[in-house]
Amino acid sequence: MKNGKRIALINPRVESFSGNMPPLGILYIAAILEKNGYEVKIFDIYPYDDRSIPAMLDYQPEIIGMTVLTDYWPRAKYISKTIKEKLPNSFFVVGGVHVTALPEESILELNADAAVIGEGEYTFLELCVHLNNGTDWKGTKGIIYRDEDRNFIATPGRPYISNLDEIPFPARHLLNFDDYLMPPGIIRGRWTERSTTVMTGRGCPFQCIWCGSQCTFGRKVRYRSIDNVIQEIIQLIRDFHVDAVWFIDDTFTLNKERVIEFCEKVISNNIKLIFGCQAHVKTADEAMFKLMKKAGFVQVDFGVESGSDKVLKALKKNSDAVSIKKAFSCAKSAGLRTLGTFMFGSPSETEEDVEATIKLTKEIRPSFVSAYFLTPYPGTELMKMSQENNWIKNLDRDEMGLKKRPMLQIHFSENELYKIRSRFLRKYILRNFFIPICSPHNLIKLSSLFMQYPKGIFLGIKKYFKTFVFNDLVFAFLVYYVQERADRQKRLRDRRVSS
Repeated sequence: MKNGKRIALINPRVESFSGNMPPLGILYIAAILEKNGYEVKIFDIYPYDDRSIPAMLDYQPEIIGMTVLTDYWPRAKYISKTIKEKLPNSFFVVGGVHVTALPEESILELNADAAVIGEGEYTFLELCVHLNNGTDWKGTKGIIYRDEDRNFIATPGRPYISNLDEIPFPARHLLNFDDYLMPPGIIRGRWTERSTTVMTGRGCPFQCIWCGSQCTFGRKVRYRSIDNVIQEIIQLIRDFHVDAVWFIDDTFTLNKERVIEFCEKVISNNIKLIFGCQAHVKTADEAMFKLMKKAGFVQVDFGVESGSDKVLKALKKNSDAVSIKKAFSCAKSAGLRTLGTFMFGSPSETEEDVEATIKLTKEIRPSFVSAYFLTPYPGTELMKMSQENNWIKNLDRDEMGLKKRPMLQIHFSENELYKIRSRFLRKYILRNFFIPICSPHNLIKLSSLFMQYPKGIFLGIKKYFKTFVFNDLVFAFLVYYVQERADRQKRLRDRRVSS
C-alpha cells in the first residue's frame, strides 16, 4: 500500500546534448522512496518541453524535491516560481551541488521550504516520513530551513552513506526511458543505439580547484561492490536492452584491483557491452587497460587541462606532462581510444602556457578533444580564490557554464579566451568529427539522421557562423536532434494512449 502524500521529483534542464543522460541523482532518491512505500513521479523538464510542467501541476504533488546544478540555475528559478504560484501549499525542497554550496541563497531565491545538504537519499526520505506522519521535520539531519523569525537554521550534518549497496538501483522505470536511449550514444566516436550511464562509486580524493564534486560526495571514495554493479548492468540489458554503458564515476580507474575484478566478472558473465569511463592520468596502467579492452571498454577520458606543469600545479591537478604522456601511451598500446579535456583561463596561464598545451596535445594525439573555460563554481576553491582576488568582475549565475562564457579574465580578455578556445578546437576538427564518421556504418547512420532532421543542420550552420567553432555546429545539431526525437516519441505515446 502506498503511503499518503504524493511526491514529485524535478530535474530542470538547459539546452545541452547531455539530454540523453538520465538524472541519476533523483532516480536514486525515487528508488529509495518507492522502497519505503511512497508514491513518486519524476519530471525531467527541458526548456522545449511544454508538457512536463502542466503534467506536474495536474499531479498536484504535496511534497516536491528539485535538484539544482549551477548550469541549470535559470531554469530552476523559473520552475520554482511556477511551483509557488500554482502549488502554494506544497512542501518544496531543493538539493544538489549548487544548493549544497549555497543553501541560504538557494532557499531565498527559489523560495524553498528547506534545502538538503550533501547526499539526498536518506535526508529526503526522512523529510517525507515526517511530513507524511505529521511529525516535526525540523530535526531531520542534513537540512537548512528558516524558522518563524526567518532566521536560517542548520541541523547537524548527515554522515555519508557508507554502504552504497543498500541503495536500490535507480528508478529508471519512472521515466520514459527509451527517450534516453538514442543514437549516436554518449561514447564519442562509437555509434551505439541504446547507451546509458552507471555510477559505481562516490567521492574523489583529488583536489582540483574548480571541481565541486566534494560538496556532495566528499573526498573519501566509497564503492559499490562489483557484484552489485554487475547486477545493475544485467538488469539494464534485460529491461532496457542497452548496448553500451558509460561510467560517470569521477575516476573509475582509481582502484586497480577493483577494475580488474569488474573486468573479470564482465568476461565470466559473458556480458557483451561497450564501455567507456573517466580516468586520472596517474592511475594509468597498461596491463589494466588491456584487460579493460578485453572486457569491452573502447574509450577512456582523461582530464588533461593544460600542457604546462606550472598551470597544472596551480590547478592542483596532481599531474604533469610526463604522467600525461605516459597515460595516453598506455591507453593507445592497449587499443583504447582517448578523449582529452582541456581548460583555458587559469589564474596563472600565459600565452606560453597555451602554446605548451598545444605542443603537448600534438605529442599525445588524443582520439578526441574537448575544451572549456575554467569556471569558478560555487563551493569550489577556485570560487574562493576568485572572490578573494576580485577576479570576477560581473558574477551572473545565469551565465555560468564551462562553455558559455569566460568568467575569469585574468591574463586574457574575454575575446582573447574565445579566440584561444576556437583556435585550439579548429586544429582538431578532423580528429573530433570527420575521422570517426569515415566508417561506412557511421556514414550511413549519420546520413539517415541528417535526412530525418534537416532543420538541425540549418541550426548548426547558423551557430557555426556565430562562433566559427565546428564543435558548436555539431552540438547544435545534436541538441535539436535530441529534443525533436524525444518530442516525436512523446507524440507517438500520446496517440497510442488516445487510441
